[in-house]
Amino acid sequence: MPRLEWGPTVRVLSLLTAAFLVAAAVIWTDVVFGWLTGPPPFGGIDFLDERMRDWAWQYSRWPEEFAATALFALGFLALAGVGVLLAQLGDRTDARRPLVGAAFLGAGGIGAASQLIWLGVKPFATQPHYCDCNFRAEEIWSRMVLMDGTNEAQLWLVIGAILLAAAAMLLVAGLGRDSGMSSAWVWLSFIIAAMGVVTVVLGALNAWPFNQIFILIVAGALVPIWAILLAIAAPRLASPGGDLLEPEPEPMETATG
Repeated sequence: MPRLEWGPTVRVLSLLTAAFLVAAAVIWTDVVFGWLTGPPPFGGIDFLDERMRDWAWQYSRWPEEFAATALFALGFLALAGVGVLLAQLGDRTDARRPLVGAAFLGAGGIGAASQLIWLGVKPFATQPHYCDCNFRAEEIWSRMVLMDGTNEAQLWLVIGAILLAAAAMLLVAGLGRDSGMSSAWVWLSFIIAAMGVVTVVLGALNAWPFNQIFILIVAGALVPIWAILLAIAAPRLASPGGDLLEPEPEPMETATG
């Protein structure tokens, strides 16, 4: 496998992060608010019938939700890769260097796991078919419990990922400033960290729809802008400790007479 240069790799991963998150946020907007697909159906003979109608509606929208969830997972993973590379901006004796890498890796791994668990459970729990037996009510209730438990687990995984990402943004802002990043990028890092904490509080309080709005602002706008600015500046960044972020040029052979 050919050697990957630091600058171009950071640029590619940063642009992928921006692309994945913007696409995910656009699709997720309709998943959450239903501006294109409309609201879920209401009304039924009884609660169980209404639940089955709602699940049938959710199952029909699963391709859209799958795309948004998978793109969020890819965005988390790409961001983790960017963070690991940004950690190299620090001097070898700088404690921020391992902390930045660990924080971004943790945020990316936990964030991706939060999306993958939803991909595994949601289509199974909402399928509009049930056992043709005398346990219809029990099956529906058990699936509801499964959905509620998975939703709660995903919520706290996302909260953990956002908190780690906020800490990573605070740490990497200093490394970026010392390495030549613009003040706009540094301040944007601080803003993302602060907005992330607010998003966590809103998510823990289940403050709908403000929790979703803040997620869309941070993931669909602020982090992509941060990543694009990084992609533009990546080729000219230098480690303050003197580490070469690009390979040394090959020495020219001396001609012999």
